[in-house]
Amino acid sequence: MKITLVCHDIPYPAIHGGRVDMWRRIKAFSQLGIDLQVICWVNQTPKAEDIAQINRYVQHLCLITYQKSIFSTVSQICNLLKFPLEVTSRIVTSSKLKSLVTEVGLFSPDVIWLDGIHGGEVALELSQRLNIPLIYRSHNIEYLYYQRLFASATGFAKMKRFLSQNHMEQYEKHILTKSTLFYDISPEDLRFWQSQGFTNGRYLSPIVEFDIHSDNNDTNTERKNPEYDIVFLGNLYSNNNVAGIIWFLTEVTPILLAKLPNTKILIAGANPVKKIKKLCQQTGVTLKSNPTSSTEIYNSGRVFINPVLTGSGVSIKSVEMLAFNKPIVSTLQGVAGLPEVVKEYFNIAEDAQSFAEQIIYLLSQTSKIYFDTSLLKSFFGIQNIENILKEIDFFIKPEKAQVSNVLSDFKSAFMR
Repeated sequence: MKITLVCHDIPYPAIHGGRVDMWRRIKAFSQLGIDLQVICWVNQTPKAEDIAQINRYVQHLCLITYQKSIFSTVSQICNLLKFPLEVTSRIVTSSKLKSLVTEVGLFSPDVIWLDGIHGGEVALELSQRLNIPLIYRSHNIEYLYYQRLFASATGFAKMKRFLSQNHMEQYEKHILTKSTLFYDISPEDLRFWQSQGFTNGRYLSPIVEFDIHSDNNDTNTERKNPEYDIVFLGNLYSNNNVAGIIWFLTEVTPILLAKLPNTKILIAGANPVKKIKKLCQQTGVTLKSNPTSSTEIYNSGRVFINPVLTGSGVSIKSVEMLAFNKPIVSTLQGVAGLPEVVKEYFNIAEDAQSFAEQIIYLLSQTSKIYFDTSLLKSFFGIQNIENILKEIDFFIKPEKAQVSNVLSDFKSAFMR
């Protein structure tokens, strides 16, 4: 099977949850023998070593650079009359779309896989013009997620979040309708869409690499003496992560330091906002911006935390933490969407006092924690990708012959 993935962001380096989810899936597809073409958006040309890493698993990589010109700005403003903000930034020019149609036509995929809703217009055009089935991977119930962000935003961010949630409900339902199948990140989200009358949805959990904790396939082992007592890893710019970290630094950290003044805390992640930089400096918390290795970060800590207070779908950071056999303290939101039996591996706290007390207790423990890896693999292992590939093949079989004829005609026309 051949798949063209339209990814809303470059999947590597996998420095935050959305990228981790895509990158793990790309590696799983490749491991299972799928030929891959990846189309994704970038602000600037990636480092050569990052492209080389992607090319280990991907046969053809197509990078779309965000346009920053007067023409593109005017075009985006006009598109805001129909589409949400993040979708408009990924709508390409007619000449670029023509080029993409040619590249995808020559690759001859069996499926167009839309990974994240924001690249939807490109994926829809490719699917329709080349008559290739569209599969959608849902990362959230996007319109509800952005409504929550809008409700909690202030100042200029309020306007931005209004544009993000504007038209999102109609657009999201349009994508689901046009998809042969869509795969949801959590059973709860899937049940929501089923209650809305959608019957083409399935559940697909995130993938966790339990045996190899490194993107470079090295054999890092857990450090005997971790440098930090408490570690958080996640993007440091999205509203929900920022709010969670601010809450942790202002409400939880003072309680911790009052009891354990020598506690060493690490906050790590992509593109930290000024507020987080300032709070880390004021509280004496170590901040690492844009780390290249999640394994290195996680190996440096004794207790992991997920203090997010709002969100949707599944927190990829929570799932990723499970691979390291270390204690985790999370809010209730941080474990939302996870199977009940998996939630048992988390120490859940719903207020600042209990969050701090959980951490203090876990730091006092010396016995090693063991997770049931077999159980976790049954939920988050590569076999889930293997199962959906069989399902996709079954659903698209009736369309394959017709698609093959269209692509054959396309290639013939291109070669003339």
